[in-house]
Amino acid sequence: MVRALVALLVLAVLLVGADRVAAWFAGDAAAEALETGGEGVSGADVDVHGFPFLTQLAAGSLDDVTGTMAAGTFGGYELSDVRFAASGLEPRPPFHAATAQADGVLAYESVRRAVADQVGADVDVSAADGDAGVLAVAFPATVLGATVDVGATVVPGVADGTTVSLEVESVVVAGARLSLDDLPGGLGDRLRQVDVPLDLPEGVALRSVAVEPDGLRVGLAAQDVDLESLAAEG
Repeated sequence: MVRALVALLVLAVLLVGADRVAAWFAGDAAAEALETGGEGVSGADVDVHGFPFLTQLAAGSLDDVTGTMAAGTFGGYELSDVRFAASGLEPRPPFHAATAQADGVLAYESVRRAVADQVGADVDVSAADGDAGVLAVAFPATVLGATVDVGATVVPGVADGTTVSLEVESVVVAGARLSLDDLPGGLGDRLRQVDVPLDLPEGVALRSVAVEPDGLRVGLAAQDVDLESLAAEG
């Protein structure tokens, strides 16, 4: 009986080990597929959770998959420090997921270009010093024939499922703090509604925005999407 118990224990250990090895190979294959099939994807790493993995594989649906990417292009924007989680994931290309969540850092350069197009001036965008959750926007403007420096503190948020809103909190013109209504030359109208539209694929929605030192961390949620094609969107 002792020998039988030992044999069963050894068999169980071998089965668990084989299961985890198979899960590792599946995650490695998924990471490789994302890097080769995606646009600008680098540093992809995928982990398959849940036990046993082999029964999930046989059923054709993985319950809990998480991963990271150093960088990737999504909806025409390059994100860095990407983290994602998916459930109901088919373990084969194009890696269709029933649900997925992801977040990544949208560089301030992307935000700067969008703001510059709407403001009509070359702007500088960065995280505000000592003011968490707020952006500092600075640009030159022509007022009554003179060029003056304009600085604004801006709070980012979610306008809808595809747009980052930038709400102006305060404005300083040539050292004087003014309200939007008091800004001359139509400058207030240009600052009143500034958005950063994200060309997100169908089934993907913007859920959150947070200020970080290197950019805006945007949170995305998706249903019934192919992770491989999502990473290839540009």
